[in-house]
Amino acid sequence: MNPKVSIIVPCWGVEKYLDQCVESLINQTLKDIEIILVDDESPDRVPEMCDEWANRDSRIKVIHKKNEGLGMACNSGIEIATGDYIAFCDSDDWVDLDTYEVMYNSAIENHADMILTSFKYVDMDGNPLHNKSLTYKDCCYFTDEIKYIMKGMIASVPSDNNERQFQVSAKVTLYRRALIETNVLRFVSERIIPSEDLLFNLDYLSYSQKVITLSQKFYNYRYNPISITHKFKKDSFLISKNLFYYLEKKVSSLQLGEDGLTRVRRMFIAMTRAYVMLIIKSDESVSTKKKLLNEICKDKTLKEVELGYPTKLMPFKHRIFLWATTHNLQLILKLLTRR
Repeated sequence: MNPKVSIIVPCWGVEKYLDQCVESLINQTLKDIEIILVDDESPDRVPEMCDEWANRDSRIKVIHKKNEGLGMACNSGIEIATGDYIAFCDSDDWVDLDTYEVMYNSAIENHADMILTSFKYVDMDGNPLHNKSLTYKDCCYFTDEIKYIMKGMIASVPSDNNERQFQVSAKVTLYRRALIETNVLRFVSERIIPSEDLLFNLDYLSYSQKVITLSQKFYNYRYNPISITHKFKKDSFLISKNLFYYLEKKVSSLQLGEDGLTRVRRMFIAMTRAYVMLIIKSDESVSTKKKLLNEICKDKTLKEVELGYPTKLMPFKHRIFLWATTHNLQLILKLLTRR
């Protein structure tokens, strides 16, 4: 018989945290699971640690593969998964011990294709952080309502202070494996198009007939502001435009209408804002920062998005930031970033 849940764990550079992650999985109250550790050519002791864990617990499988990034590591896990449902867990995080029992039982009792939950944020030492992570009601969505979830994963309506209405991460979601396999669903590489979880979820939801949201939060997500700051890459804006163009076509094919396009525009504006802030906070030289900001502020795509977006409905701070960006007012952008 197939295990009830396959838990896929991409592993790279997490020697310090891997044991806590795996311990939270092997000690789940749902015992009928398989755990797939995907070593993405990790440069530390992670490859050996994965093999050691496999020797200790027969439910653990290990894949050693060439480094290709998170999305491709998840795909490698999908290829060998045998569970009725599939879940994902980052190897530097951990989950509560009843996570997969509660999620699986909800899926079975409701004949659901997807179970959606949300994060509990912790610092790098595992201490709880007070945060404004998304909180759901226990709710059921049928076929006609699933487009509402799709749009809410892309972004919120223009006037909402929250960037999105539904958590986009695959790590807090339970998926029916048969639906993934029947429709040959896989992750794209985040090295080509960012937000691989969002794209996977949109494809998955397009084939789903019933989705459950749970108010209970199980997933302990390590929030590392230093790591986020260090994610600055000079080609990030170009990659975010790739995502924007891709999503424009995607929402059209999914028939999400003008409202869906508005959500895509909001997402692009938010990604641009985040990238501008990363540039300003980065260790790049003043001249490099100025050059990168000039390229963004004068970008035609951004200006076209602004023209087609209901900016008057935006939260005030977001509207001011967008105005300063499209008018290349770098001093104001620096002041807004420091606040």
